Amino acid sequence: MSTVYPQVGGYPQYPQYTPPPAYRLYDVGAVFLAAFLGSPLAGAVLIASNYRKLGQGGNGILALIVGAAASAGLILMSLKSTQSPAIASIVLFVCTGLAARELQGNAIKTHVAWGGQLFSKWRAVGVAIVTSLVLGGALVGYLYYTGQWQNFASQYGLAQNTVTIGTKDQVVYSGTATKNDATALGNALKTAGYFQDRGVTVLLSKGTGGTVIGFVVQDGYWNNAGVMSQFEEVVRGVASSVGGLPVQVQLLNTTKTVEKSGMVGEVDFGGGDAVIYEGTATQADAQALGNQLKSIGFLQGKGANVFLTKDGGTTLAFVVSDGTWNDPTLVSDFETIVRSVASTVGGLPIDMRLVNTTLVVEKDETIQ
Repeated sequence: MSTVYPQVGGYPQYPQYTPPPAYRLYDVGAVFLAAFLGSPLAGAVLIASNYRKLGQGGNGILALIVGAAASAGLILMSLKSTQSPAIASIVLFVCTGLAARELQGNAIKTHVAWGGQLFSKWRAVGVAIVTSLVLGGALVGYLYYTGQWQNFASQYGLAQNTVTIGTKDQVVYSGTATKNDATALGNALKTAGYFQDRGVTVLLSKGTGGTVIGFVVQDGYWNNAGVMSQFEEVVRGVASSVGGLPVQVQLLNTTKTVEKSGMVGEVDFGGGDAVIYEGTATQADAQALGNQLKSIGFLQGKGANVFLTKDGGTTLAFVVSDGTWNDPTLVSDFETIVRSVASTVGGLPIDMRLVNTTLVVEKDETIQ
């Protein structure tokens, strides 16, 4: 039986032929595959490509931004956290695929129903590979720029620049630090007695964030009382070998992950007077303290040194001449000084220490 078409003005009206879409789309399975192999950004690239073909470029840009942010978050998590980012990776991979299904699933089905074609899964694999290479290059660039490359490289067994002092102790250097810097630091640490050919590793990095010296220690050692202060004093003694203060001090576990960090710096007030700041104390803290000490007449350009340390509490240590700690009148004078400057460093209580010229603590008391 022949088909009867409606007529208008005595002429049959034949249906118009609609050609299939000339473009191809990525189906949801391809997005899942790309996100699994190449991060959420790879899946977002496919979603953005579909949006562009569908005339929704603005949504595509948004998808790229979200995908890039998610991938950057995973990278930072792997760098900064001691926890594995595997669970977060799985969650984001699933979310990327589900987003493609929710946002573009119907459009893809309509495309196929109209005779439109899909890209092969191999193309999605290619996008994932290229995206991974781009992210990897960006990560390496970031690590070099911030001076963290050597820590990262040594942690994951990649090539590293190393100077051996003696037969076992090592200085691993990175960023803009040079072999000469590492050698000078290693020799200074040997002179200070820290390097004793026991297989100790120290990391030195220089970058836009300044100089960092990291000490690899046995797991849990950083929790011992006073340990951070001891390493800060070591760094203060060797800082001149790497360009001087300030220097960030890090304590790292055996996998070279940073567990504790502090800063050692110095503010010069002329005539040999200086305030040395350590721990979480800042240059601004030291400057304010020094100004106050100067205003009350303690700093007079005669080589007075004061140490300001913040590490769960505030400590002021004064380098004094022998016997000062045994003189009640002089001790009382220092107690008065501490009270008069307390407001510049966060207030009381303050742990006051009188130390001899070799920095051995001779008197230690808390000023309330």
